[in-house]
Amino acid sequence: MIKIVIADDHHILLDGLKAMLEKQQDIHVMAVYDNGQALLDDLIKTQPDLALVDINMPGMKGPELTQKIKELNPAVQVITLSMYDDAGHIMEMIEAGVSGYLLKNVNDKELIDAITQVNAGKMYFSSEVSQKLTGLVMQQQRKLDQPAKPKLTERELEILKLIANEHSNAEIAEMLFISERTVETHRKNMLRKTNNKTIVGLLKYAIENQLI
Repeated sequence: MIKIVIADDHHILLDGLKAMLEKQQDIHVMAVYDNGQALLDDLIKTQPDLALVDINMPGMKGPELTQKIKELNPAVQVITLSMYDDAGHIMEMIEAGVSGYLLKNVNDKELIDAITQVNAGKMYFSSEVSQKLTGLVMQQQRKLDQPAKPKLTERELEILKLIANEHSNAEIAEMLFISERTVETHRKNMLRKTNNKTIVGLLKYAIENQLI
């Protein structure tokens, strides 16, 4: 028998979930709540196997509720049932400790399947949620695959700004109290780092990357 508690501030949905789940022979709905704090206050008394929680509730939101449930009783599995399908909300709940995430348009069969799998120690994400997570992973991978932008030193940036203001090597050397040879060395280093062959190319790079 899987013992479940539910928290959702939409009473019609709450009543519907309770009625549907109580028809299952291997599921027992111990209590339902219209806010997260009430579920948390009863957690020691109810000792559920699984908590089915919404994200956006008055007072305590889903991420905080999930974290507190796991702190009080790490054995309690948590599934999010939400209308939010964006990667931000999904990742926030995963980081908080949920083992499953489904959208509120889920059908009865998939919800029961998710409850069964999560109760068995597995993770479950609806197909829409899985697609969002896959897209997020691919986006992060593309960022990793991009070559890192060259990092210019503070002195190089200082000289770059003076070059952009049309100062000569001699003028820059005098202004910064360094030799012309040192200024020229910095110029060459910046060209090498940014993969440019001319000062024009270097300045174009600086403008595109908001360095000047």
